[in-house]
Amino acid sequence: MSGLDREYSDLMRELWGSPGRWNVRKSYVDVARNLGVDEETVRNRLKRLKESGFLVGWRVVPNPSLFGRSSVMQHLVFDSTTTKAEAISRLKQMEGVVVIASLYGPDLLITLEDDVERTASRRLATLGARSGPSEWRGMNLPPTSFKMTPTDWQIVGLMLRDAERSVSEVAAELKASVRTVKRRLDSMMEASAIFIMPMVDQTKSTGVPYQVMVETEGQRKSEVDRLVITRIENLVFKAADSSNTLIFGFTGRNIAEGKVLMDWLKRQPGVESVRINIVEAVVFVFDWLERETTRLSRPT
Repeated sequence: MSGLDREYSDLMRELWGSPGRWNVRKSYVDVARNLGVDEETVRNRLKRLKESGFLVGWRVVPNPSLFGRSSVMQHLVFDSTTTKAEAISRLKQMEGVVVIASLYGPDLLITLEDDVERTASRRLATLGARSGPSEWRGMNLPPTSFKMTPTDWQIVGLMLRDAERSVSEVAAELKASVRTVKRRLDSMMEASAIFIMPMVDQTKSTGVPYQVMVETEGQRKSEVDRLVITRIENLVFKAADSSNTLIFGFTGRNIAEGKVLMDWLKRQPGVESVRINIVEAVVFVFDWLERETTRLSRPT
């Protein structure tokens, strides 16, 4: 994917959106309407994104509140890229880890689903980082009171790694009707019990993949949010935590673009602090989620 291609960044933003929209399964018709193009154009752009290797697919992520957990982001800094790589290997096996973002240099940004005792966050201290974990509140995901059945967990387990699996294929594996599987999926998404998230391979981007974290003052979060959106051209992703932090992802043209944006942001009213990272790679973690869904899918 070209960092200069506005059409593709618009498409990814429409598909990726923000956490408040992750529980909506969008049709190509809806995406085409929002972008002002026809359905076939959307299909062709998606096909090219997949063929390029940038868009890997989609994953299902259960709402952390279903496990009695909440979303947390932790920042770690290591002595070298070698020790960082060793930490990534360990993190892939660690309970509670959902996404590992390897940043340019010796830094990692880890998205966790942590319990009330902060077990997952405390385990990060065993990785040998030079500093951290330094916590950011996680994605501002809506809570859910949805009552999951063993069948629901079986459906989730089959779609964790591939949310594009056909309903008929899932129904055949469960020996259930297509109607039942579709009804349960729709109910889970409507109640924000599960979220559909795209998976991308940052190494396939020809632009510079930036992540921007903006800490805002008091009640000015919405104002700053609107300001940043109008400034960033190739915006792909945006999110907010439960405090005053805004997170944006975009594909820049070059390294200088990040510094220009940071200098501009620091001068804006309502902005307390700014951090800009270059994302080298994103690792999506599944193993512990698969173990949990398997456990919860057993009839009680």
